[in-house]
Amino acid sequence: MKVRKIRDLSLIELTQDKTLVVACDSCGGAGMKAGDVLQVSPRITGQFTARVVLFEVLCAGAEVVCLTNTVCNEMENTGKDVRYGIEAELIKAGIDQVVLTGSTEENFATISTGIGITAIGIAHPASLKINRIDGEAELIAFGQPKVGAEILTAKAGEIANYDIVQYLLAQDEVCEIVPVGSKGILHEARELAKYNQLELQLEAQHQVDIEKSAGPCSVILAAVRAAGVDKMLSRPYAARIGKLLHRL
Repeated sequence: MKVRKIRDLSLIELTQDKTLVVACDSCGGAGMKAGDVLQVSPRITGQFTARVVLFEVLCAGAEVVCLTNTVCNEMENTGKDVRYGIEAELIKAGIDQVVLTGSTEENFATISTGIGITAIGIAHPASLKINRIDGEAELIAFGQPKVGAEILTAKAGEIANYDIVQYLLAQDEVCEIVPVGSKGILHEARELAKYNQLELQLEAQHQVDIEKSAGPCSVILAAVRAAGVDKMLSRPYAARIGKLLHRL
């Protein structure tokens, strides 16, 4: 068994034709308790935290088979509401065959909401879109960086959705797809360059803020071969970020 860590993913090679893809995310201070910074339903917290790990695994080209849900609060009512949010997100993702398991805190009273979610996917190594940039590529961002309450007030199309993930996975010109979260577009662009042993050349000006947090993966970053760039830029809220070039 071989284990690799690439960006926010853990890859576990079980056999020659089976690789596990593991992604995790946490959220604290977003809920309806007295100590929560952002007052929202725990359903929203569960939904958007699940979104992060689902995007991570799906963008890697894997099929989601299991989600673990660890809630640092009581089952009634926080834990149940978080689970309802996760289930709603699975429906949005078109996933109906998945193991959903978890745990709650029943020993101590809590004053703020905290959860952690892990997604496990499975894929044939040849189908993984990880470190697949085999030459120079354009970096295109889909969606607008949003975080916190901005997510709840975003206009239709401003936040990357599952449709764009599935679209990009189906395009031959797309080498690799990365969800952008709290570290921002620039960080993920640098990570793509590093892991593919390429140089990052940024555009002089950008239509989006490449350093702002994209919260629960409100942006998808794609490495695209030259032949597919015009087609990709015709999509709503698509913006050229830069290029990945061979090192000198």
